Amino acid sequence: MTRRLGNNTDQSLPLVRASVAGPVVAALRSVGVEPAFVLDPLGLNEAQVMDPKNFLRHDTVYQIYQAVAEATSTDFCARVGQSVDLVKFLPLGDMLAEALTLGDFFTRFTQAVSKESNAVTQSLFVEGEHAYFSAKRNFQISVSPSQTDAFLTSIWISLLHRVLDFRWDPNQVILRVSDPDALPGQFHGVRAIKCNPQGFSIRFPSSWLSYRLRPEALENPPDYRVMDEDLAAPQDFLAGLKGLIRVHLADSGFGVDELADLCGFHQETLNNRLGPYGQTASQVIARIKQEEAERLLVKDNKSVGETAQRLGYADPTAFSRAFRKWTGLSPAAYRKSNREDW
Repeated sequence: MTRRLGNNTDQSLPLVRASVAGPVVAALRSVGVEPAFVLDPLGLNEAQVMDPKNFLRHDTVYQIYQAVAEATSTDFCARVGQSVDLVKFLPLGDMLAEALTLGDFFTRFTQAVSKESNAVTQSLFVEGEHAYFSAKRNFQISVSPSQTDAFLTSIWISLLHRVLDFRWDPNQVILRVSDPDALPGQFHGVRAIKCNPQGFSIRFPSSWLSYRLRPEALENPPDYRVMDEDLAAPQDFLAGLKGLIRVHLADSGFGVDELADLCGFHQETLNNRLGPYGQTASQVIARIKQEEAERLLVKDNKSVGETAQRLGYADPTAFSRAFRKWTGLSPAAYRKSNREDW
Protein backbone atom coordinates (compact mmCIF):
# COMPACT_ATOMS: atom_id res chain seq x y z
CA MET A 1 0.00 0.00 0.00
CA THR A 2 1.18 3.50 -0.75
CA ARG A 3 2.11 5.12 2.55
CA ARG A 4 0.18 8.09 3.90
CA LEU A 5 1.74 11.31 2.69
CA GLY A 6 0.21 13.81 5.07
CA ASN A 7 -2.81 16.07 5.04
CA ASN A 8 -3.73 18.23 2.11
CA THR A 9 -5.88 21.28 2.75
CA ASP A 10 -6.04 22.73 -0.77
CA GLN A 11 -9.37 22.98 -2.59
CA SER A 12 -8.14 20.63 -5.30
CA LEU A 13 -5.78 17.69 -5.22
CA PRO A 14 -2.26 18.82 -6.22
CA LEU A 15 -1.93 16.77 -9.38
CA VAL A 16 0.62 16.63 -12.17
CA ARG A 17 0.66 14.66 -15.40
CA ALA A 18 2.14 11.23 -14.67
CA SER A 19 4.27 11.29 -17.81
CA VAL A 20 6.44 14.05 -16.30
CA ALA A 21 8.32 11.08 -14.85
CA GLY A 22 8.39 9.28 -18.19
CA PRO A 23 11.89 10.26 -19.33
CA VAL A 24 13.66 9.10 -16.17
CA VAL A 25 11.63 5.90 -16.00
CA ALA A 26 12.37 5.11 -19.66
CA ALA A 27 16.07 5.86 -19.14
CA LEU A 28 16.38 3.22 -16.42
CA ARG A 29 16.85 0.43 -18.95
CA SER A 30 19.90 2.20 -20.37
CA VAL A 31 21.67 1.49 -17.08
CA GLY A 32 20.31 -2.02 -16.67
CA VAL A 33 17.45 -1.26 -14.27
CA GLU A 34 13.94 -2.44 -15.06
CA PRO A 35 11.28 0.24 -14.41
CA ALA A 36 9.25 -2.28 -12.42
CA PHE A 37 12.04 -2.36 -9.81
CA VAL A 38 11.36 1.31 -9.09
CA LEU A 39 7.62 1.48 -9.70
CA ASP A 40 6.30 -1.70 -8.09
CA PRO A 41 6.99 -0.56 -4.51
CA LEU A 42 5.02 2.62 -5.28
CA GLY A 43 2.00 0.68 -6.55
CA LEU A 44 2.50 1.86 -10.14
CA ASN A 45 3.53 0.38 -13.46
CA GLU A 46 5.29 1.75 -16.52
CA ALA A 47 2.14 2.00 -18.65
CA GLN A 48 0.42 4.15 -16.02
CA VAL A 49 3.37 6.53 -15.85
CA MET A 50 3.72 6.84 -19.62
CA ASP A 51 0.03 7.51 -20.33
CA PRO A 52 -0.34 11.30 -20.88
CA LYS A 53 -3.98 11.14 -19.77
CA ASN A 54 -3.06 10.03 -16.25
CA PHE A 55 -2.42 12.41 -13.37
CA LEU A 56 -0.75 11.63 -10.05
CA ARG A 57 -0.22 13.56 -6.84
CA HIS A 58 2.92 15.67 -6.99
CA ASP A 59 4.36 13.85 -3.99
CA THR A 60 3.93 10.52 -5.79
CA VAL A 61 5.93 11.85 -8.74
CA TYR A 62 8.59 13.12 -6.35
CA GLN A 63 8.74 9.61 -4.90
CA ILE A 64 9.31 8.20 -8.39
CA TYR A 65 12.21 10.56 -9.02
CA GLN A 66 13.75 9.80 -5.63
CA ALA A 67 13.43 6.07 -6.23
CA VAL A 68 15.05 6.40 -9.67
CA ALA A 69 17.99 8.29 -8.15
CA GLU A 70 18.38 5.68 -5.41
CA ALA A 71 18.42 2.90 -8.02
CA THR A 72 21.01 4.69 -10.19
CA SER A 73 23.01 7.71 -8.99
CA THR A 74 22.46 11.09 -7.36
CA ASP A 75 22.77 13.02 -10.62
CA PHE A 76 21.04 10.49 -12.92
CA CYS A 77 17.76 12.43 -13.18
CA ALA A 78 19.61 15.66 -13.97
CA ARG A 79 21.67 13.97 -16.67
CA VAL A 80 18.48 12.61 -18.24
CA GLY A 81 17.08 16.14 -18.16
CA GLN A 82 20.06 17.44 -20.12
CA SER A 83 18.99 15.34 -23.10
CA VAL A 84 15.25 16.10 -23.01
CA ASP A 85 13.60 18.21 -25.69
CA LEU A 86 10.75 20.20 -24.14
CA VAL A 87 8.83 20.10 -27.40
CA LYS A 88 8.76 16.32 -27.28
CA PHE A 89 8.41 16.17 -23.51
CA LEU A 90 5.12 18.07 -23.21
CA PRO A 91 1.91 16.60 -24.69
CA LEU A 92 1.00 20.16 -25.69
CA GLY A 93 4.52 20.88 -26.85
CA ASP A 94 3.74 21.45 -30.51
CA MET A 95 2.94 25.09 -29.72
CA LEU A 96 6.58 25.42 -28.60
CA ALA A 97 7.81 24.32 -32.00
CA GLU A 98 6.45 27.55 -33.49
CA ALA A 99 8.51 29.79 -31.20
CA LEU A 100 10.88 32.15 -33.03
CA THR A 101 12.94 33.47 -30.12
CA LEU A 102 13.96 32.23 -26.70
CA GLY A 103 11.56 34.71 -25.11
CA ASP A 104 8.75 33.47 -27.31
CA PHE A 105 9.62 29.91 -26.28
CA PHE A 106 9.44 30.76 -22.56
CA THR A 107 6.11 32.54 -23.05
CA ARG A 108 4.59 29.62 -24.93
CA PHE A 109 5.97 27.20 -22.36
CA THR A 110 4.29 28.94 -19.43
CA GLN A 111 1.01 28.65 -21.34
CA ALA A 112 1.51 24.96 -22.19
CA VAL A 113 2.73 23.92 -18.76
CA SER A 114 -0.37 25.30 -17.06
CA LYS A 115 -2.11 22.17 -18.32
CA GLU A 116 0.49 19.87 -16.79
CA SER A 117 -0.24 20.67 -13.15
CA ASN A 118 -2.95 22.36 -11.11
CA ALA A 119 -0.66 23.15 -8.18
CA VAL A 120 2.63 24.50 -9.56
CA THR A 121 3.02 27.91 -11.18
CA GLN A 122 5.85 28.46 -13.64
CA SER A 123 6.47 32.00 -14.84
CA LEU A 124 8.88 34.34 -16.60
CA PHE A 125 9.53 37.77 -15.11
CA VAL A 126 11.71 40.43 -16.70
CA GLU A 127 13.18 43.26 -14.64
CA GLY A 128 15.69 45.52 -16.34
CA GLU A 129 18.72 43.57 -17.49
CA HIS A 130 17.65 40.34 -15.82
CA ALA A 131 15.08 37.67 -16.67
CA TYR A 132 13.80 35.31 -13.99
CA PHE A 133 12.23 31.95 -14.79
CA SER A 134 10.78 30.28 -11.72
CA ALA A 135 8.53 27.51 -10.48
CA LYS A 136 6.47 27.87 -7.31
CA ARG A 137 4.61 25.08 -5.51
CA ASN A 138 1.22 26.20 -4.26
CA PHE A 139 0.85 23.35 -1.77
CA GLN A 140 2.71 21.94 1.20
CA ILE A 141 5.10 19.19 0.12
CA SER A 142 5.74 16.07 2.19
CA VAL A 143 8.30 14.43 -0.12
CA SER A 144 11.51 16.11 -1.29
CA PRO A 145 11.22 17.44 -4.86
CA SER A 146 15.00 17.77 -5.21
CA GLN A 147 15.41 15.14 -7.92
CA THR A 148 12.44 16.44 -9.88
CA ASP A 149 13.83 19.98 -9.74
CA ALA A 150 17.27 18.73 -10.79
CA PHE A 151 15.64 17.12 -13.84
CA LEU A 152 13.59 20.19 -14.77
CA THR A 153 16.34 22.77 -14.28
CA SER A 154 18.70 20.58 -16.30
CA ILE A 155 16.30 20.83 -19.22
CA TRP A 156 16.34 24.63 -19.06
CA ILE A 157 20.04 25.14 -18.45
CA SER A 158 20.83 22.79 -21.33
CA LEU A 159 18.39 24.63 -23.59
CA LEU A 160 19.95 27.98 -22.73
CA HIS A 161 23.40 26.51 -23.37
CA ARG A 162 22.38 25.20 -26.81
CA VAL A 163 20.69 28.44 -27.86
CA LEU A 164 23.53 30.70 -26.67
CA ASP A 165 26.17 28.45 -28.25
CA PHE A 166 29.49 30.36 -28.41
CA ARG A 167 27.91 33.30 -26.52
CA TRP A 168 27.29 31.15 -23.45
CA ASP A 169 28.58 32.63 -20.19
CA PRO A 170 27.72 30.58 -17.07
CA ASN A 171 28.78 33.45 -14.82
CA GLN A 172 25.67 35.31 -15.93
CA VAL A 173 23.37 32.55 -14.73
CA ILE A 174 22.14 32.19 -11.16
CA LEU A 175 20.39 28.90 -10.48
CA ARG A 176 18.55 28.20 -7.23
CA VAL A 177 17.44 24.65 -6.38
CA SER A 178 16.67 22.81 -3.15
CA ASP A 179 19.61 20.40 -3.53
CA PRO A 180 22.59 21.49 -5.66
CA ASP A 181 24.21 18.09 -5.05
CA ALA A 182 21.55 16.47 -7.27
CA LEU A 183 23.09 18.25 -10.29
CA PRO A 184 26.10 16.96 -12.27
CA GLY A 185 29.52 18.21 -11.22
CA GLN A 186 30.08 19.63 -14.71
CA PHE A 187 26.85 21.53 -15.33
CA HIS A 188 27.79 23.80 -18.23
CA GLY A 189 29.83 25.80 -15.73
CA VAL A 190 26.78 26.80 -13.68
CA ARG A 191 27.03 26.71 -9.89
CA ALA A 192 23.70 26.23 -8.13
CA ILE A 193 22.64 27.94 -4.90
CA LYS A 194 20.55 26.13 -2.33
CA CYS A 195 17.00 27.40 -1.74
CA ASN A 196 13.83 26.18 -0.03
CA PRO A 197 11.98 23.24 -1.65
CA GLN A 198 8.86 25.22 -2.57
CA GLY A 199 10.32 25.94 -6.00
CA PHE A 200 13.35 26.78 -8.13
CA SER A 201 14.51 29.75 -10.16
CA ILE A 202 16.93 30.64 -12.97
CA ARG A 203 18.21 34.19 -13.49
CA PHE A 204 19.90 35.13 -16.74
CA PRO A 205 20.40 38.26 -18.88
CA SER A 206 17.13 39.50 -20.35
CA SER A 207 18.95 40.21 -23.62
CA TRP A 208 19.12 36.44 -24.18
CA LEU A 209 15.35 36.36 -24.69
CA SER A 210 15.76 38.01 -28.09
CA TYR A 211 18.03 35.28 -29.46
CA ARG A 212 16.45 33.40 -32.32
CA LEU A 213 15.86 29.67 -32.13
CA ARG A 214 16.91 27.23 -34.80
CA PRO A 215 13.70 25.47 -35.94
CA GLU A 216 15.45 22.14 -36.44
CA ALA A 217 16.50 22.11 -32.78
CA LEU A 218 12.87 22.27 -31.69
CA GLU A 219 11.27 19.99 -34.27
CA ASN A 220 8.27 18.17 -32.87
CA PRO A 221 7.63 14.68 -34.36
CA PRO A 222 4.03 13.92 -35.43
CA ASP A 223 3.55 11.32 -32.69
CA TYR A 224 3.94 14.02 -30.06
CA ARG A 225 1.41 16.38 -31.61
CA VAL A 226 -1.49 16.32 -29.19
CA MET A 227 -3.93 19.19 -28.86
CA ASP A 228 -6.72 18.11 -26.56
CA GLU A 229 -8.31 20.30 -23.90
CA ASP A 230 -9.18 17.14 -21.96
CA LEU A 231 -5.46 16.69 -21.29
CA ALA A 232 -5.42 19.66 -18.94
CA ALA A 233 -4.75 18.99 -15.26
CA PRO A 234 -8.10 18.70 -13.45
CA GLN A 235 -8.92 21.75 -11.33
CA ASP A 236 -11.97 20.22 -9.63
CA PHE A 237 -11.44 17.99 -6.57
CA LEU A 238 -13.85 15.27 -7.68
CA ALA A 239 -12.45 15.22 -11.22
CA GLY A 240 -8.93 14.84 -9.85
CA LEU A 241 -10.06 12.08 -7.50
CA LYS A 242 -11.68 10.17 -10.34
CA GLY A 243 -8.46 10.42 -12.34
CA LEU A 244 -6.48 8.86 -9.48
CA ILE A 245 -9.02 6.05 -9.15
CA ARG A 246 -8.82 5.20 -12.86
CA VAL A 247 -5.02 4.92 -12.65
CA HIS A 248 -5.35 2.32 -9.89
CA LEU A 249 -8.47 0.41 -11.00
CA ALA A 250 -6.48 -2.74 -11.72
CA ASP A 251 -4.83 -2.75 -8.30
CA SER A 252 -5.94 -5.75 -6.27
CA GLY A 253 -7.99 -4.72 -3.25
CA PHE A 254 -8.05 -1.04 -4.17
CA GLY A 255 -10.63 0.68 -1.98
CA VAL A 256 -11.29 3.66 0.24
CA ASP A 257 -8.24 3.05 2.46
CA GLU A 258 -5.90 2.99 -0.52
CA LEU A 259 -7.55 6.03 -2.12
CA ALA A 260 -7.24 8.00 1.10
CA ASP A 261 -3.54 7.10 1.28
CA LEU A 262 -2.99 8.28 -2.28
CA CYS A 263 -4.66 11.60 -1.48
CA GLY A 264 -2.78 12.04 1.78
CA PHE A 265 -6.05 12.12 3.75
CA HIS A 266 -7.68 10.17 6.51
CA GLN A 267 -10.86 8.42 5.38
CA GLU A 268 -13.03 10.86 7.34
CA THR A 269 -11.30 13.85 5.74
CA LEU A 270 -11.70 12.37 2.28
CA ASN A 271 -15.42 11.81 2.76
CA ASN A 272 -15.81 15.32 4.21
CA ARG A 273 -14.18 16.74 1.08
CA LEU A 274 -16.69 14.79 -1.01
CA GLY A 275 -19.64 16.02 1.06
CA PRO A 276 -20.41 19.02 -1.20
CA TYR A 277 -20.67 16.60 -4.13
CA GLY A 278 -23.21 14.44 -2.30
CA GLN A 279 -21.02 11.35 -2.59
CA THR A 280 -18.78 9.19 -0.45
CA ALA A 281 -15.42 7.77 -1.51
CA SER A 282 -16.93 4.30 -1.66
CA GLN A 283 -19.68 5.51 -3.99
CA VAL A 284 -17.22 7.27 -6.29
CA ILE A 285 -15.03 4.16 -6.58
CA ALA A 286 -18.05 1.93 -7.20
CA ARG A 287 -19.43 4.24 -9.88
CA ILE A 288 -16.15 4.39 -11.77
CA LYS A 289 -15.75 0.61 -11.56
CA GLN A 290 -19.28 0.20 -12.88
CA GLU A 291 -18.71 2.57 -15.79
CA GLU A 292 -15.44 0.86 -16.72
CA ALA A 293 -17.00 -2.60 -16.40
CA GLU A 294 -19.90 -1.61 -18.66
CA ARG A 295 -17.49 -0.24 -21.25
CA LEU A 296 -15.24 -3.31 -21.19
CA LEU A 297 -18.12 -5.80 -21.40
CA VAL A 298 -20.12 -4.10 -24.13
CA LYS A 299 -17.95 -1.76 -26.18
CA ASP A 300 -14.69 -3.72 -25.93
CA ASN A 301 -16.37 -7.15 -25.78
CA LYS A 302 -14.08 -8.36 -23.00
CA SER A 303 -14.79 -11.57 -21.15
CA VAL A 304 -16.07 -11.52 -17.58
CA GLY A 305 -12.72 -12.85 -16.39
CA GLU A 306 -10.67 -10.21 -18.19
CA THR A 307 -13.01 -7.44 -17.06
CA ALA A 308 -12.71 -8.62 -13.49
CA GLN A 309 -8.93 -8.64 -13.74
CA ARG A 310 -8.82 -5.11 -15.15
CA LEU A 311 -10.87 -3.92 -12.22
CA GLY A 312 -8.66 -5.54 -9.61
CA TYR A 313 -10.79 -8.60 -8.86
CA ALA A 314 -8.81 -11.82 -8.47
CA ASP A 315 -12.06 -13.81 -8.42
CA PRO A 316 -14.50 -13.30 -11.34
CA THR A 317 -17.32 -14.48 -9.07
CA ALA A 318 -16.67 -11.59 -6.68
CA PHE A 319 -16.77 -9.21 -9.62
CA SER A 320 -20.05 -10.70 -10.86
CA ARG A 321 -21.61 -10.20 -7.43
CA ALA A 322 -20.46 -6.58 -7.36
CA PHE A 323 -21.69 -5.97 -10.89
CA ARG A 324 -25.12 -7.38 -10.06
CA LYS A 325 -25.25 -5.07 -7.05
CA TRP A 326 -24.44 -2.07 -9.28
CA THR A 327 -26.78 -2.84 -12.18
CA GLY A 328 -29.23 -5.49 -11.03
CA LEU A 329 -27.99 -7.77 -13.81
CA SER A 330 -25.22 -10.32 -14.24
CA PRO A 331 -22.34 -9.23 -16.52
CA ALA A 332 -23.51 -11.61 -19.27
CA ALA A 333 -27.11 -10.42 -19.07
CA TYR A 334 -26.06 -6.78 -19.07
CA ARG A 335 -23.92 -7.26 -22.18
CA LYS A 336 -26.73 -9.05 -24.01
CA SER A 337 -29.29 -6.34 -23.23
CA ASN A 338 -27.06 -3.35 -23.92
CA ARG A 339 -24.83 -4.34 -26.82
CA GLU A 340 -27.07 -2.68 -29.39
CA ASP A 341 -26.71 0.67 -27.57
CA TRP A 342 -22.96 0.93 -28.29
